[in-house]
Amino acid sequence: MATSLFLVGFVVPLVMIVSIASAFPIMVLRVQRGLGNAVAAAALASALVAFGLGPGVALKFLVLLLLPGFLMVEGLVRGRGLRRGALWAFLLVAAEIALALLTITPQSEAQFLEPLKHLSSAEFLAEMRTRLPQENVDLWAEQARTLFAMMQVVYPAALLISGALGVLVNATLLRAWLARRDPGFIEGGEFEGIRWPLGLVALFILGGAAIVFPPLRAAGYNVVLVTAFFFAVQGLAVVAYYAHRLAAPTFLRVALIALVVVNPWAGQILALLGLFDTWADFRKWADPPKAEQT
Repeated sequence: MATSLFLVGFVVPLVMIVSIASAFPIMVLRVQRGLGNAVAAAALASALVAFGLGPGVALKFLVLLLLPGFLMVEGLVRGRGLRRGALWAFLLVAAEIALALLTITPQSEAQFLEPLKHLSSAEFLAEMRTRLPQENVDLWAEQARTLFAMMQVVYPAALLISGALGVLVNATLLRAWLARRDPGFIEGGEFEGIRWPLGLVALFILGGAAIVFPPLRAAGYNVVLVTAFFFAVQGLAVVAYYAHRLAAPTFLRVALIALVVVNPWAGQILALLGLFDTWADFRKWADPPKAEQT
């Protein structure tokens, strides 16, 4: 197997999955053993990352992954609820990403996008031709160039969405662990009840309108992507609300949600579901009818 294809196809996604969930064990340690043990574990983990990958990567690991995880679990153990803690963690990640975007230079932007540019480089395509038919390689090259051109415009939104996904993944893992080990921390239906205010719809419409005007087009695309992501989260909350009320074993309900998420059109479907849920309130149809008062 060619080395680059192996890295792109297996190692890179695996490393991303592990890195996103890397705060979860320390969050569990905070709940079980207290703040001191969790801080010591975080310091040891950061030192190991610095030893293996360098101090710059260790700093990103600490600031972008561990600190939001600590903030999330602190909100939980101090009685603020997991959803409030997740909100605090996301606001911290958003502030860190905004600060990074304000200080970004053309050189650092090019370095950030270099891995995507490499996917359509002559060397990478030549390596692909040794394993795949020419028409598949041409299709890959076209898609890679399109993705690179898109990311040159919407990488701020992609960074923000990546940070939000990290918070969402760790919050989901922590909630699943608490449901089995210490359900007293969980307030019923916290994430199932997510509904964004109507102002998010207005922001989505303004972003779409900005795309029409060339000077505002890049900002409009970024606003639309970020707001669509949040509507997708609301749509996922609607799906989880219905799945939780199914008279079925837990693994079947989890499988139902997984089938929705892995659908190739999941993002678009969930975003539309979340958008229209703002007005339709789909979750009310899953509740039993209220008994009439006599």
